[in-house]
Amino acid sequence: MGASWEPVAVGPGRPVSAGSARNGSPDEALTHYPIQPSKVQRPSLREETLARGRLLDWLGAKIHDRVILVLADAGYGKTTLLADFSERTRLRTLWYRLDEDDRDWIAFLNYLVAAGREHDPGFAPTTASMLQDMSVGGPTRDAVIDVFLRELPSIAEHGAVLVLDDFHLVDESPDVRLIARELVARGPERLTIVFASRRQPTIPLARLRASGEVAELGTDDLRFDIDETRRLFSETYGRALDPDVLADVAARTEGWAASLQLVQAALRDRSPAEIRRFVRGLNGADQELYDYLAEEVVGDLPEDLQQFLMRTSILQGVTPELAAVVAGIDAVDVVRLTGAAERLTLLSRPSRTSRGPQRYHPLVREFLEARLRLTAGADAVSDLHRAAADLAAQTDWRTAAHHYREAGDLDSVAIVVSAAIPEIMGSGQYAVAVGFVEQVPSEFRSAGLNLVRSRVVMQRGDRESAVALSSAVLQDAAPGSKESDHALLNLATMSMHAGDTVQATLHLDRLRSTSQDEHLRLIADGMRLMVAASGTGSVDSLARQLLRMAERQRGTHPHYFGVTMLNLAVTAILQDEPAKALEHSREAIEALQGTSSRIETSAAFMARASALMMVGQLQEAKAEAERASAFDQVEATLEWADLCDSNGIPEESWGLLDRVDGLPAI
Repeated sequence: MGASWEPVAVGPGRPVSAGSARNGSPDEALTHYPIQPSKVQRPSLREETLARGRLLDWLGAKIHDRVILVLADAGYGKTTLLADFSERTRLRTLWYRLDEDDRDWIAFLNYLVAAGREHDPGFAPTTASMLQDMSVGGPTRDAVIDVFLRELPSIAEHGAVLVLDDFHLVDESPDVRLIARELVARGPERLTIVFASRRQPTIPLARLRASGEVAELGTDDLRFDIDETRRLFSETYGRALDPDVLADVAARTEGWAASLQLVQAALRDRSPAEIRRFVRGLNGADQELYDYLAEEVVGDLPEDLQQFLMRTSILQGVTPELAAVVAGIDAVDVVRLTGAAERLTLLSRPSRTSRGPQRYHPLVREFLEARLRLTAGADAVSDLHRAAADLAAQTDWRTAAHHYREAGDLDSVAIVVSAAIPEIMGSGQYAVAVGFVEQVPSEFRSAGLNLVRSRVVMQRGDRESAVALSSAVLQDAAPGSKESDHALLNLATMSMHAGDTVQATLHLDRLRSTSQDEHLRLIADGMRLMVAASGTGSVDSLARQLLRMAERQRGTHPHYFGVTMLNLAVTAILQDEPAKALEHSREAIEALQGTSSRIETSAAFMARASALMMVGQLQEAKAEAERASAFDQVEATLEWADLCDSNGIPEESWGLLDRVDGLPAI
């Protein structure tokens, strides 16, 4: 079976009658070319194939478009879905399942004629005759294509669908690309062409896209959603799963049909308690999954490709640079082996248009890594992690910290995280960072790591511990160092949150005078103006400073930028400019939702709620307040109560205040 595998159905077998049996074998009609009947017959569906209603309905709505693309990795059920739909539709469905032997125009056209003769034994007689005459001086490729396109309308008079399954196997052929392009451009009006492929066909479709004549299903569409997974196990496999077990299965398999089948096979003869334990520990290294994947994914692959797959399986994201280091090969071989892994759909990207790192499906990655440990040993795997960490240390602190941790080098984890303090604080990644920090023994923790912990406990509402941690850092750090700068910024922020403007001013003045970081001095100036504006200072001056800060931070420091936009939203509210407040709060929310800044995110939603209240949109304001409460329930509830009271809705305010005492702090 090899590595190019894809389930075609689920359940016991049921043969589907073939046109060749009714109308005569294609081999008899095309005597000079050996036709394999199974390639032009709809694949068999099993009796209990799960009907995926949402996808069948989508195909039913789109089937009269000129082109339908069904693009996904192996094992996501492309063929099964199209076979199920073709059995249900009243339209003639011409099926052609391609393989690597179909790359020349003679083979391709012979099979297209054979596919048509599954429905009409006399289809395309002139084309068939020309294809039998391949002697020197016989008909040219272009002449045969032209005749075929003139004969094609006879099969599509009442509408027809041509399914080109596994088109990725022949897409590199110039002959096939030409014929496919001509089919799309010159085929009969009532013919729909379906490309089932692991990647976007290279034929030009831009004009058809612009006219709305191209419809597309992708990997994400084909993933089994939670309801389909539930039905698959309960209706098809006859083994209903408890809700928590079902959720675990859905999460670990990511809706990959092939892995769902593997899980089903592994659950046979297990008790409910054993099923729960198995699913919770579901891993590609599980013996039954391991054996299957060893046979189907790696078994027959060349040795150099097997080694590449196993070594790169330690990477969370596979980039050319990291792949070269862990695989110990040059850039040329990286391109070659990565291409082979892509063709087998073992490596994929988050989306077809993504240019970022590639990844393995979690179960496949776990299997490959387990095989690497078994064949190479734990020490060799640690060395690979260290090599990846050393490469990433200068450019990607998270990747470096992960690989140092996996190598067991917690001292280097501490060093990498400490060096990245400006990026961590500016991007609001402190919750990610603290996950590494908390695994570092106390004797390895630097002052910088306590800064990260200070931010996290502040977000949890423990101001006292946050102040203590930042104060300890400030006491030990040299003035003007990054540790001193960010400790002062933390302390100033916490003092402002507590309403202690005097202490906040002291910290900001010290930061302004000692820091060598122009960006942090700019923030200190802005916060200083905020303190002043809360007394007798100018709100307009504050707004101008915040706008200058935002332009400097946009696109580089999402946390700082989000906080600045939040402050601009609050300033706009003070200036009685709700339209500006709505725009600024929108940008604040977009920036902060990608960070660990729960308090600030909640405040941004509440700023939006306040601006909506100013323009009389009460229901919309209430919805934003509810979103805010998901990040900071107590503070958001109090602020919403205050807004309601200030806007003449005291009864709403009283009800909220009655509930506050029972709410937990974050």
